Amino acid sequence: MKSIKSKIYAIFLGLLIVSCSGYLDEENLGNTTAENFYSTKDGYEGLVNATYATLRDVYEPTPYIFCAGTDLFFAAHPEVPLGLASYQTLTPGEANVERLFRSLYQSIQIANLALHYADKVEDFPELQSRIAEVKAIRAYYYFMLVQQFGDVSIVENLVNQPITHFERDSASNVYQFIIDQMTEAIVDLPPTQSNFGRVTKRAAQHILAKVYLTRGYETYGEGVADFTKAATLADEAINGQGLNLAFGDLFKYKNDKNEEILWSVQYNKSNSGEVSHNWDYPWGPLVQGANDGVIKKNTLHPTEYLFTLFDDNDTRFEGTFLNIKTNPYTGYLLNPTTTPVQYYYPRTAAQIADVPNWRAEDPVNRTNTIISPMDPHWWDGLNQTDYPALKKFDRVQTAVPSVQYTHDIYLARLGETYLIAAEAYLKSNNPGNAIARVNTVRQRAGVSVVGNVDIDFILDERARELAGEGFRWLDLKRTGKLIDYTKVRNPDIKGLFDGGTNPFLGIDGQLKILRPIPLAVISLDNGEYPQNPGY
Repeated sequence: MKSIKSKIYAIFLGLLIVSCSGYLDEENLGNTTAENFYSTKDGYEGLVNATYATLRDVYEPTPYIFCAGTDLFFAAHPEVPLGLASYQTLTPGEANVERLFRSLYQSIQIANLALHYADKVEDFPELQSRIAEVKAIRAYYYFMLVQQFGDVSIVENLVNQPITHFERDSASNVYQFIIDQMTEAIVDLPPTQSNFGRVTKRAAQHILAKVYLTRGYETYGEGVADFTKAATLADEAINGQGLNLAFGDLFKYKNDKNEEILWSVQYNKSNSGEVSHNWDYPWGPLVQGANDGVIKKNTLHPTEYLFTLFDDNDTRFEGTFLNIKTNPYTGYLLNPTTTPVQYYYPRTAAQIADVPNWRAEDPVNRTNTIISPMDPHWWDGLNQTDYPALKKFDRVQTAVPSVQYTHDIYLARLGETYLIAAEAYLKSNNPGNAIARVNTVRQRAGVSVVGNVDIDFILDERARELAGEGFRWLDLKRTGKLIDYTKVRNPDIKGLFDGGTNPFLGIDGQLKILRPIPLAVISLDNGEYPQNPGY
């Protein structure tokens, strides 16, 4: 997508909103004013593309706020913020929480700028679609905010002068705003786009299905009515498409633009120094100073629950985890026939029994391989080097010239759409359809179909399908399972509970389920901006 050259300044709660680095750089194009430039097709297209670029800013950091403190991964390194990993020390000063809050509102402001010029720009064939795309992205950002923070301020118009106080809108009103905006967007969004990565009707239906599903659990939600709408929207997003790809192909090297991706944050091969994300970094095992330029650390370590969750023939395990370790690390991608295998990680009895045949298939690269079958050392947080790495976001960086491949981040993909439908059908008292949607996902994975599901099974299925993709904390919060699951499956949190401490219990006797409102927001507001319970 094209970039747009400009710099935007505005104030939200006293926080300076600046341009997205690498995308919005100050440049005066022949003394053209913003009013004139954004009223042209090219100017407006650039502004829409700048809105898309904000997705990269939101998702750029190491994904601790999305993946830490769940039942799938625990903190195995002091780099992981302790408050996000085990909640007890989570405070309004947590930098990762403030960054998310800040980047979401900065991104909303850029979307507001695009919508501000929507009725000032010259007409062109794609205009209504572009407006709908921006509305959908902004609604998605508000969905992120309301799930993380609860009551938040709805800033619907362009802020072009300092504002010293904002009121927090109720979560109920925020959800209604999201639903209204996404519903409007769906009307004007096309079923397909010429540029992969633009929001389509099906992508918006997927997100809106998740919005209704999430609101249905809330006391202010509409219960069965919300779940029914979620199920209908999810099926509309599915649109009769089956899960035709092998699971391992979904995250395959250079296969980011596959048929099952409804919407993603785009990262193309680019020169070193261009924008990228850090989602490949925390999954270990330790890879540092390798000659392929890859750095991975054991910071977010898979739990015993996650490692042992897969049936023997579930292809999602090998599609999620790298069951070998090569040197260099990315040799398994770039030079699989000539790169020695240091470790092999068989997990089933059949795989262990077949090790001699496995070696014989490639004696040059496998004769000296260390065989490391599944046992408790896999989920020992002190184990820095010898366990299967989560590979979904593996990047490639060669030495000279330094060219980097950064994997796209999937925001909506078809496998999850089926599981959204399954959960929505279950909650709307239609277990037959719930079972059918789950079994579609399981059949692609090569495991047996089931005849009964409950919410725990669906969450197990979501763990198998979506591990590491940034949804688990939201899943557990949505379904009310955050404390119940983590206190028995996450060793950090379990240790606190076993010692008699509930790390979720806040200073006011309330539970820390929502994230804290950042201290900078409260201190810079000239009025009263209330803190969330527990902080």
